[in-house]
Amino acid sequence: MKPTCRFVAIPVLLLLITTAGATGNNWVDAISLSLGTHEDSIDADIYRFGLENRWERTWFNGGAWNVGGYWDAELAYIKADADSGENEELYNISLTPVFRLQRDTALSSGVSPFAEAGIGAHLLSDTSLANDNYSTAFQFGSVIGCGLGFGKHGQYELGYRFQHISNASIKSPNDGLDLHMLRIGYSFY
Repeated sequence: MKPTCRFVAIPVLLLLITTAGATGNNWVDAISLSLGTHEDSIDADIYRFGLENRWERTWFNGGAWNVGGYWDAELAYIKADADSGENEELYNISLTPVFRLQRDTALSSGVSPFAEAGIGAHLLSDTSLANDNYSTAFQFGSVIGCGLGFGKHGQYELGYRFQHISNASIKSPNDGLDLHMLRIGYSFY
């Protein structure tokens, strides 16, 4: 099975599992798909599938905006546009707590802008991609993003994310990844 087929098959299987039990599922509150690029020293495409667990608690609820968050568990496939014969693909599994500043959907006619940020742990399937060397499989990832929730209950989302993944200079070299991603999501509640 080609890596691209595996990457598509795994999210589809996870999607079927999560949507089959979405109403009774205690962990998965939302799913997301992301497409993006890395265009620093190498050109690469990224494809991500994510599962979210929304936090029960929110802060600063007094006005039209509040701060909440969620756990973001993701599986990503990164494919370099390289013909060097070196490693041209890798997988990334991550878990990131994400804080989100969001407008109350009920107060904004079903459209809810948001901004979010988080720092989490990543595990790469390899320590290199084309000419980039990451030295360690364990990485840290910081993410910032913005977008819109829409729909009757804000169940649909469309957003942009910038993510930097590196080993925080635990070991050299530390080339890192800078990812620009378009993200779509669906909440089950």
